[in-house]
Amino acid sequence: MKIPKYIEKLINTRANLASQFNDADHRLSKWLDKNGIEADSCDFHGGVEALVNPWDSAKRVKRAIKNK
Repeated sequence: MKIPKYIEKLINTRANLASQFNDADHRLSKWLDKNGIEADSCDFHGGVEALVNPWDSAKRVKRAIKNK
């Protein structure tokens, strides 16, 4: 089956966004570790909550930073 152009675009967009997520997550995780921030493990280092509940995860990470 030929891949429709809009589906190919969606596949490429998803891959690009996943790469951007991985880069941002790596840099954030490195900073949290360096600064001794104890966030929930599901919210960084590739934790699933950062992907499936991104805004709740962001709130928890911000709370962990503020509580340091």
